[in-house]
Formats: sequence, structure tokens, C-alpha cells
Amino acid sequence: MKNITRPDVRALEITAPSFDEQQKIADCLSSLDDLITAQAQKIEMLKRHKKGLMQQLFPVMEEEPA
Repeated sequence: MKNITRPDVRALEITAPSFDEQQKIADCLSSLDDLITAQAQKIEMLKRHKKGLMQQLFPVMEEEPA
């Protein structure tokens, strides 16, 4: 089995997108993060709403003092 040496790594040509393209990618990912956050907030709101509806549907009966 052949090992990778430092000269092998230095010989690799690594390309990266232009700064403008990197900025567009970052903006796109930020937009996706915002959408994910909004959906998570919506899910939490719906869970609270469901809990409230379930509590109305099945109210807790308090015991009457004897």
C-alpha cells in the first residue's frame, strides 16, 4: 500500500470558486438556514397549539373536597 507524502499533497491542484461565487453560495446557505429556523419555530408553535387543543379536549378534572 502506498502512503501519501507531503510532496504528493503539495502537488495537488485545489480549485476554489471565485469570491463572487463563494458569496452567492454563502448567501444561499444563509437563506436556507433562515428557512430552517422559521420552520422550526412554526413546528414549536403548532406543538403548543396542539397541546392546548388536547388540554381542552381532555380537561383535568379536579377532585372535590369531601
